[in-house]
Amino acid sequence: MAEYMLEVENLESGYGETQVLFGVSLKVERGTITALLGANGMGKSTTLWAIMGVIPAWGGRVIFKGVDVTKLPTHERVSMGMALVPEGRRLWPELTVEENLYLATFVPRARERLKENLELVYSLFPRLRERRHQKAGTLSGGEQQMLAIARGLMLNPDLLMLDEPSLGLAPKLVQDIAKVLKRLNEEEGLTILLVEQNVHISLQIADYAYVIEAGRIRLHGPAKELAEKPEVKKAYLGL
Repeated sequence: MAEYMLEVENLESGYGETQVLFGVSLKVERGTITALLGANGMGKSTTLWAIMGVIPAWGGRVIFKGVDVTKLPTHERVSMGMALVPEGRRLWPELTVEENLYLATFVPRARERLKENLELVYSLFPRLRERRHQKAGTLSGGEQQMLAIARGLMLNPDLLMLDEPSLGLAPKLVQDIAKVLKRLNEEEGLTILLVEQNVHISLQIADYAYVIEAGRIRLHGPAKELAEKPEVKKAYLGL
């Protein structure tokens, strides 16, 4: 029987009076990469924000490591081992690379492994080690994305969620980040929930995938099988 790191059951949420999610259900098996795919405006980011507790759930449940966290504040979910790398990076531009990384270690689980995780992120992203004393705001877009992912890893998460990590990056950098995520999963055993518009790259590295459309899950299955479905090929792979 599969052991799930995350279970989302009939999740409903939105902004103000506008409902965006209409009963989203998904599961993320421990030690796997799960992708949430869909076009712009379909509810991908909203799903992550609701899982993280940044916006409230209007209905349904979020279960993390077997615990119902639906009503817990975001910082408690982080303390339990959830981390989100948001779209747009949201770094502290006036602080150095290393200061950005240290600021992420505000929870006890992160401080306990600070040195090990710092070494891990520098081994994953050697460019960050070279630029550790440089202000984050002066980095290139690709370097900023590396720093955003590294900052998430400094939280020492059990579940790393990433919102559009390839957005605006050159194809070579997209491949580099995909390799890093695969390495983290295979070598570090990290469980990953990946939200991406780049369906090619997502289905390339994911074990399982969900397709969201207008706030509802329309398709799901093993990534390789989903990639062969005619509706996915036509809508998302341009085939």
